[in-house]
Amino acid sequence: MINFFRKIRKKLADDNQFFKYARYAIGEVVLVVVGILIALQINNWNENRQIQNQVNLQLKNLKTAIQSDIESHDRVLGMEGFRFHAIKYILEMAGETVRLYDYQYDEFPNQPRVLWNKPIPEGWDRAYFEACFSAIDLSTVGSFINDKAIIEFGNSGLFSALNNPELKSIINEYYLNAEMWFSGALWDNNLEITMKTKDLLENQHQIDLRRMSDVEDPIRLIRENKLIIIRLHTLLDKVSLTCETLVNSRKRAEQVILSIDQELEQ
Repeated sequence: MINFFRKIRKKLADDNQFFKYARYAIGEVVLVVVGILIALQINNWNENRQIQNQVNLQLKNLKTAIQSDIESHDRVLGMEGFRFHAIKYILEMAGETVRLYDYQYDEFPNQPRVLWNKPIPEGWDRAYFEACFSAIDLSTVGSFINDKAIIEFGNSGLFSALNNPELKSIINEYYLNAEMWFSGALWDNNLEITMKTKDLLENQHQIDLRRMSDVEDPIRLIRENKLIIIRLHTLLDKVSLTCETLVNSRKRAEQVILSIDQELEQ
């Protein structure tokens, strides 16, 4: 038996067959290894693609939620914008100098619709003045932020898979600002000042905000009551801050949506 293998070894050595078989075997091993690596790479690519598809779905849901935020802001801004212009008009007609801040006043809408459906007068107009007084009590419960999508995004663990640090930062900033400004304190303060102003006029001066036509000389009434003027100035400040907050939040929301669209297009 030993002699038999010696003869085979001698023949392989004489014919150089051993090295041929060795090269063939090594080639086979290399092909198998390359095949395994390619299969792993494809598997990783498929997994990453599936994760990216899930991330994109979450981004689309987030975009829809933020669009609903904008709609909510626009509804409230429409009412608060008219309240700002109405209170400002009342004070100016009473001869008061209105204190303005570094706000985007040109973006505060003045479209009352329900209370006033005519062109906004530039000077004194008794009917418009009465409509403006009615707007004092036009306070809202506030604008709402739809946070369900971002909560789901975070709980799914897919937010960490979002491979866009800039977009992450924009989204985080949007919701941090929303939490700070729309937690309820802003609206509670606004409503409190509104109710104090309404109480002052109704209980101390027997003025129905909806029936200013019963007041013979409303301008004189305001000028002669310093507390009414103070309350109106305070309310104007609160309403203007509310409007500015809504305008800025809307712009941040639009920026987030734009960034999401750019991410989804990649």
